Amino acid sequence: MKFSMENKILTAKEYKAQIEKHGEIAFVPRGNSMWPFIKNKAQTVIIQKKTVRLNKFDVGFYSYGENAVLHRVVEVLDDGYVFCGDSQFVLQTVKEEEVFGKMTYFYQGDKCVNADDKKVLKKVARWYKRPLWRKIRIKLFYLFKR
Repeated sequence: MKFSMENKILTAKEYKAQIEKHGEIAFVPRGNSMWPFIKNKAQTVIIQKKTVRLNKFDVGFYSYGENAVLHRVVEVLDDGYVFCGDSQFVLQTVKEEEVFGKMTYFYQGDKCVNADDKKVLKKVARWYKRPLWRKIRIKLFYLFKR
């Protein structure tokens, strides 16, 4: 790992600059949009500079206004992507040039997990193929979160 963000929250422009400078960064994401795969303030993720086009189910790091967003690719377009948080149903269309990073690893406890691992991608595909089950689990998660 080349650069650790610790608990800093930066703008998209600042994150992009750090990724350009170091090639990769590590930080702990905040928010529940990527639940159940990435937990709020509980897991470190490793983001590498995007050098090639993303594939379906990759987790991209992109600019959305001043904010940097970490969401999953649910559709690859000719000139960009459609992203969605794992615990959301709102889709965001993002242009290719707005995506500056890709999550390559994340931690589950002490275990470092490759984001491209076939087992991980199989679980993600199953999560997205069952929208009703996904919706029920998300509603229960937010109900008990209160």
